[in-house]
Amino acid sequence: MEFPSLGERCSMAMCQQLDLLPIRCSYCQKHFCKAHFQPFDHSCSSYHDLSSKLLETPSPEMHICSLSNCSAKELICMSCSFCDLHFCLQHRHQVDHQCSKLEKPVEKMVQTAELVKQIQLKNMGKKTCRGVKSEKLAAKVQLMKLKQNSTGVNELPAEERVYFSVQTTLQVQVAVFVSKFWSMGKCIDYIASASKTANFNNIAGKPHLNLFSPAGDCLSENKDVTIAELIDEETLFNGQTVVMKYVDQ
Repeated sequence: MEFPSLGERCSMAMCQQLDLLPIRCSYCQKHFCKAHFQPFDHSCSSYHDLSSKLLETPSPEMHICSLSNCSAKELICMSCSFCDLHFCLQHRHQVDHQCSKLEKPVEKMVQTAELVKQIQLKNMGKKTCRGVKSEKLAAKVQLMKLKQNSTGVNELPAEERVYFSVQTTLQVQVAVFVSKFWSMGKCIDYIASASKTANFNNIAGKPHLNLFSPAGDCLSENKDVTIAELIDEETLFNGQTVVMKYVDQ
């Protein structure tokens, strides 16, 4: 005895069997018995339509490795940021595909060394903040001693005086004071006279006197610059030790 109100009949026209536990086709959404629920068993039209669409879908573009002896393909384009050619995963690095724009390590080291040299030359002669502070403090301490035993032009007002401890060409230490408004040239002439050092600064072709820091840095090549200007630039300090040397012209 059959119970039409229970279950579903198989949608296959040639079957029509009543099944208490029918199976729905996930493609056409119709009910079938266990003998016909597979798409191929009931010639499912929805399944065939979907298969046709999948076959019509174009395959993704594949990128072939640009290396001559490699035929590998990749779904993702991996271009070298230097030569702009595509390479596979194995050959994506410059070294692996012998990139035409690969910089040789030796050349790069030479460039780095040259850059370091340029930086060193640029910074040569520049004082660090700590060095300036140290020199300024040392000059301040020495200034108190120099004021007691320095020689100079007595008519100079106290507020104009700048004191130096000068190491002469004969390795003799001389304490002098000059005017901060004097030029570097006049200052050198006075120190040479006070220390009885031969001065050929006005004679062409002869070695000229100039002042240097104890570290060997020339205080100024410009003989017209004033002592006050050098102090403002912190190239020179009141109370500093300076070295007087001959320089070939």
